[in-house]
Amino acid sequence: MKPTKLGIIGIGHVGSSVLSAAMHERLFSEIVTIDTRKNYAFGEALDHAHATGLMNGINTYVKEGTYADLSDADIIIIAATHVYPKGETPPERQDLLKNNANIVRDIMSKISEQTKEAVLIFITNPADTIVYIAATEFDYPKHLVIGTGCMLDSARLRYMIAQHYQIDPKSVSGFMLAEHGMTAFPATSHLMVGGMPYAEFVKAYPHIEPLSAEQMKEKVVQSAYDVFYAKQGVTDRAVAQAAIDLARAIVFDEKTILPVSSLLMQGEYASLEPIALTTPCVIGKNGVEKVFEMSLNDWEREHMEKSMACIYQSIQLAQYLKP
Repeated sequence: MKPTKLGIIGIGHVGSSVLSAAMHERLFSEIVTIDTRKNYAFGEALDHAHATGLMNGINTYVKEGTYADLSDADIIIIAATHVYPKGETPPERQDLLKNNANIVRDIMSKISEQTKEAVLIFITNPADTIVYIAATEFDYPKHLVIGTGCMLDSARLRYMIAQHYQIDPKSVSGFMLAEHGMTAFPATSHLMVGGMPYAEFVKAYPHIEPLSAEQMKEKVVQSAYDVFYAKQGVTDRAVAQAAIDLARAIVFDEKTILPVSSLLMQGEYASLEPIALTTPCVIGKNGVEKVFEMSLNDWEREHMEKSMACIYQSIQLAQYLKP
């Protein structure tokens, strides 16, 4: 197996958590950190490099670098965002667009000068609009541009259902779809628990009130804000792990089906024009290798249309902000 190289752009709370998760998972032989605040990138790289001297440390080469160091990267994770004063980060992801759209444009311009072969994983919000910008404006291969999208929302869904019934979250199989944000919704018609459709599973718990699709949606969306406000404007650990789970599927060519954000073409999910949103995708060494168009019931279709309208509005604003 050839050595693997990771680049991480944006070494704030999320980028630092990505670096920690990447070191823990032992996926990469080399990791390069990049940030406009070079001291942050240097400090985090050196701090994590020191851990390689511990008994259980893996000898990963970690360094602060430049975009030139990404020319031979296998995967690049982008967690860059506008830095707000503590406590002033907007809670709504779409409010981040006015600053983050052109930050990502600058990053994509620099990446594209060095490589068009690395798989790009975007965490930067608003996730779907950011993926759309990266996939449509820089002639970068579309299948190599991926957003963590609703991976975290889906994990929250599984956790929430598991907590409701006091079971292992790994026994729950289901996805949140569309926007990584307020309009994300659960595909309840495909939700399985212990190999059973959710509607059948709940019959074994007559003493517990079943969760409706609307309740699931509200609880998952609210849980993000519970973390955000409790940590004073930060959600970093779980999304970092989601990004590294996605990276693992790429490094080992796992062909894992994950709910990620990618560019969809006109007609998919009845879209009127290209759009980026979360839907189940096969993830392997070539990035997004297959996109699934799930059948949706009436409630899901209604929420898909609402979510797409929200993303389209965000994309239009991103075009207006273009320098």
